[in-house]
Amino acid sequence: GATPTAATITPGAGISVTNAAGSITIAVTGGSFTWTTVTGATQNLVAENGYIANRATAITFSVPATAAVGDIYIIEGLGAGLSIIQMNTGQTCHFGANATTSAGTLTATNQYDAITLTCTVANTSFNARGQGNWTLA
Repeated sequence: GATPTAATITPGAGISVTNAAGSITIAVTGGSFTWTTVTGATQNLVAENGYIANRATAITFSVPATAAVGDIYIIEGLGAGLSIIQMNTGQTCHFGANATTSAGTLTATNQYDAITLTCTVANTSFNARGQGNWTLA
């Protein structure tokens, strides 16, 4: 019969491989969001992060000026203060058939409104999907 030859497995993105004597462990890496409860008046958004808005008054979430296609940002409402998402000059966010103006805002209308933003054109265009009613300006 054939004798096996030692080889190295090269995983793709999001996968790790650990070689050991007589075994190989394959695991998924990344793929999970870091969650932060926000109680201050402002918060800069970071890709692949989720935020729980827990403040008695409004929280302004600032979208980063630099974003890669596929970057995702999640905001979940909890506190009585409503979430406001601030776009930068040259950025637009589409929510269904509506869109913000350049440097516009999306504002929650209810305490528990939630939204997910996905960058669809690097640095400039985002799509939103969410729960509740959001006012676009």
